[in-house]
Amino acid sequence: MDERPKLNALMKNNPSWPKVFAFIGLTVMGLSLAYYSTSIATAGVAGKILGTDKDGDVLMLGSAALMIGIAIAAVFAFLALTQIRGLSRKV
Repeated sequence: MDERPKLNALMKNNPSWPKVFAFIGLTVMGLSLAYYSTSIATAGVAGKILGTDKDGDVLMLGSAALMIGIAIAAVFAFLALTQIRGLSRKV
C-alpha cells in the first residue's frame, strides 16, 4: 500500500473548520500587506516629486508589494471558500 501523501490530499479529503480559519487568517494577512504597501507607494510618489527617489524604486517596491498582497489574499480566500464548500456538503 502506498503511504505517500498526494499533493491534493490536504485540500480534498478532509475539510475542517481549523483549516478554514487558518486560510481566513492568511487572507487577512495578505490584505494587510496590500494595505501597508499603499503607504510604501505613496512614499515613493512623494519621493519622486521631492527628488529624493529619482529612479522611482520605492514606488516600484510599493506596487510590487500591492500585487503580491492582493494575490496572497485571493489565493487563500479561494482555499477558505473551497473548505467551507466541502464542509457544507459534508453535513
